[in-house]
Amino acid sequence: MIMKFEKSIIKTINQRTSKRAYKDLEIESNKLQEINQILKKEFTGPFGGKSRFELISCGNNDSSEKRRLGTYGFVRGARYFIIGILKKEEKNIADFGFSFEKIILKMTELGLGTVWLGGSFRYNQFEKCSDIKENEYIAATTPVGYSLEKPKAYEKIISWSIGSRKRKPWSKLFYLGDFSTPLTKKIAGKYASALEMVRIGPSARNEEPWRVVKDETTNTFHFYLQLSRRKPADDLPAMKQMDLGIALSHFVLTAIDEKLKGKLVKMNPNIDTSSGYLYYIASWIGE
Repeated sequence: MIMKFEKSIIKTINQRTSKRAYKDLEIESNKLQEINQILKKEFTGPFGGKSRFELISCGNNDSSEKRRLGTYGFVRGARYFIIGILKKEEKNIADFGFSFEKIILKMTELGLGTVWLGGSFRYNQFEKCSDIKENEYIAATTPVGYSLEKPKAYEKIISWSIGSRKRKPWSKLFYLGDFSTPLTKKIAGKYASALEMVRIGPSARNEEPWRVVKDETTNTFHFYLQLSRRKPADDLPAMKQMDLGIALSHFVLTAIDEKLKGKLVKMNPNIDTSSGYLYYIASWIGE
C-alpha cells in the first residue's frame, strides 16, 4: 500500500506525541471516509509481511457506548480506535510495525491524536467490535481522535513513568563499522536526518531497542534489535519487532522525503555482536 504524505515527514514525526486523553468530539464524516479509504486495502511491508487495519467505534450514535472499549485507564475519552490485524501464522512482525507507523503518522498529518497500544487493552472487547477472522488476531491498536490540548494529571504520570520524553544519545544507538565505534552526525552526512527520526521514534516503554551500524565506506545501514537477554532468533519478542518496524518506517520515509535513493534488504553483514544480545533485522543500501 503506497501512502502519500502531503507535509514534510520530518515535521510530522517531530509533531507526533502519544495522546491518551481525548475531547468529546466526533471525527467529521469526510475525515472518517478518508481514514476508511486509507485502511481498506491490505498492507504489505518491505519484506512481504501482510497486515490489515480497521477503524472501529463499538457503538452507533451513542457516544457513551463508543467510549466503553477497555484500555485499563491508559486512554480516556476516545470514540474511535484503529486496530492492526495479523494472521496467526504471520512471522514478519517488523513489517506490521512498519505499516502501522505509516498509518499513525498519516493520522498526525490529518490533525488527529494517537498512541501505540500493544498490550494495554481488553482484547475481547476489541475483538467483539471488529471483523476478526478465526485465523487472525489483533496485534496492536491506537485511539484516534481530537486530543486535549493540555494533558490530564494521569497522562503526565504515565508519561513520566515510562520516560516518554527521554531519548538515548546518538552514541548509544548508531555505530560505524561495528559496535565499538559511535557514529557522528558529520560522518552520517545526508542520512543524519533519517537517523535522527529513528532516534526520536516511539517504542514500547520507550526502550529504543534499535541499533544501527553504518558501513565504513558506503551508505549501507544495518539495523539490529537489542534485547536484555538471549532469545532464539526465530522467536524474538513481537513488540520489539514492531519497534524495529517503526524505526525502519521513520528511516525509509525520511529518506524518501529527502530524495535519497536506496532499498531495504536482508543481507546479514555478520558484524560481531558479542557486545550484547543483538539480532540482525534488515539493511538499507543507499546510492
